[in-house]
Amino acid sequence: MLQTLVRSLAEVKTDIPSQEFSVEYNSQHFECAGCSVTDYSLNAPKFIFSSNFGVSSFYLPPLSGVELSSLALFFSTSASFPYSVVFDHIDGFAVIACAGKDNLVNLEFKADPKILHFMGINDSSALLKVSLNFWQLDELAELILDSASNCK
Repeated sequence: MLQTLVRSLAEVKTDIPSQEFSVEYNSQHFECAGCSVTDYSLNAPKFIFSSNFGVSSFYLPPLSGVELSSLALFFSTSASFPYSVVFDHIDGFAVIACAGKDNLVNLEFKADPKILHFMGINDSSALLKVSLNFWQLDELAELILDSASNCK
């Protein structure tokens, strides 16, 4: 008895989906009309991203309520543009968003390492690339808007 095995020369390719990240948002409150004599609020945003590859954090300098509202608007609308959108309202810091496949938005967070060192922030990434889902961006926008409000 003779058995013949026939194998195809074509390779089977498998597309690996983009790595999704979970995101946590915190902010350090500095001042607002409720806790100081100033009429504006100042909060320093901190983003913590985690995936199978590990945990990374990204810090922004203290932002006013107007700047935080602009950042929230950026996150909530960036997925609807067919091209890259840049949030660069703060000198030395930028967030670039580009809509990807499978309802993911590719985000790139950039910070000038000299400014981070000057601020005394050594555990923040100077360059961070993550992919978030549409609903994660909306949730992030809501958290940012909530942190822009006065002391609770």
